[in-house]
Amino acid sequence: MSLVIGIDPGLTGAVAFIPRQGEAWVEDTPVMAYSATGFVKRALNPHGLSRILRAHVSSLDTDPVNPVVFIERVNAFPGQGVASMFSLGMSYWGAFSVAATLAYETRLVEPKDWKKYHRLNKAKELARGMAQRLFPHIDLSRVKDHGRAEALLIAAYGRHLLKEGA
Repeated sequence: MSLVIGIDPGLTGAVAFIPRQGEAWVEDTPVMAYSATGFVKRALNPHGLSRILRAHVSSLDTDPVNPVVFIERVNAFPGQGVASMFSLGMSYWGAFSVAATLAYETRLVEPKDWKKYHRLNKAKELARGMAQRLFPHIDLSRVKDHGRAEALLIAAYGRHLLKEGA
């Protein structure tokens, strides 16, 4: 195992990288604006995500890199609007498709599983605090850094699964 990548697939999500050696790093999910009706919306930018993944994988000096990507499996929940559900589904499958197209091993993880591993509930502030403790070199001080925190925690959970042989 040389590189574990965690993806929180929402539009406010992020992509986290944990190499075998060295420190972890994280980037916000790349988004793009689009408009079919004159009303501008945002969506995952698949080209931007591909560029980020390829750049970080190729920057490692290990040979071969063999990245394993862990993506949070998102689901609709009661009270969520149809447009929100569709947008989240687009981001989720967009991230999955980009990683799979790059021929990276791609695994889906349930939110309840990675949160249980880190002893967290649904509170995003708790996730941010946990990620800040595990990765003190990464600044997660802003409230909006919850996506970065969750991507890091997903990657940390993925690293645990790989060490356990799961």
